[in-house]
Amino acid sequence: MTRHILLSNDDGIEAHGLNLLARVLAERGDVRVSVVAPSEQQSASSHSLTIRDPIRVHDCGPGRWSVTGTPTDSVLIAVEHILRDDPPDLVISGINHGANMGEDVTYSGTVAAALEGAILGFPSYALSCASWHPRDWGAAEAFVRHHLDDLLALPLPRHALLNVNLPDVPAAEVRGIRTCPLGSRRYKDVITEQTDPRGRPYLWIGGRGPTWEQIPDTDAVLLQEGYVVITPLRVDLTHTDLLARMGGLDRLGPLGAAAGAR
Repeated sequence: MTRHILLSNDDGIEAHGLNLLARVLAERGDVRVSVVAPSEQQSASSHSLTIRDPIRVHDCGPGRWSVTGTPTDSVLIAVEHILRDDPPDLVISGINHGANMGEDVTYSGTVAAALEGAILGFPSYALSCASWHPRDWGAAEAFVRHHLDDLLALPLPRHALLNVNLPDVPAAEVRGIRTCPLGSRRYKDVITEQTDPRGRPYLWIGGRGPTWEQIPDTDAVLLQEGYVVITPLRVDLTHTDLLARMGGLDRLGPLGAAAGAR
């Protein structure tokens, strides 16, 4: 049976990682690929929707469309408009230029596109290469060619997605594949103060890149050790352990002073 795969990303329709993924999948005889991605770079756009500006869709050739919006817009428009009469079987976002691990998954447009796919009811996956300017896509390509099916064969619960980070190394240098939780990071010098040519001050959000806490067996640590890392994520952000301890805050009746209070 031929599966229909929707591809998107946050680096834009012309990004190398996206087009590598589309090319490798198109070489298979058991899948059909549709690409719907932002027309421009949308990194760190998180799970945002464009609701104050019109969105335009451009036909970029057979099975390819660009969207003048965010990654979330792209997946939503793909499912609800472009592919409305030909829905995908699953959604893959990536391959991103740059890792998406730890707290960064909350900022990531790549993860957000997969998150939107999961919200819409599709098995969804985010793939990222660990460097913003990858030197070697060998590991990423080998994973897609030889191990993606292992990922797709795993039944996903409703509103779940898989987040995959791939080392920027040749395939032969990968130490293996590990499933793991998210790590934690710290950014340094996130805000820089600068002055424009007219002498007016402005701020730039950037930073020198994260320093990852060395928590054993978390995504960032294992990736640094040369592993492909896979982390399951979910739409439901409820902190269930804390919720179980919050019963003392429950009250019945209108707000205000307790009955009998003076």
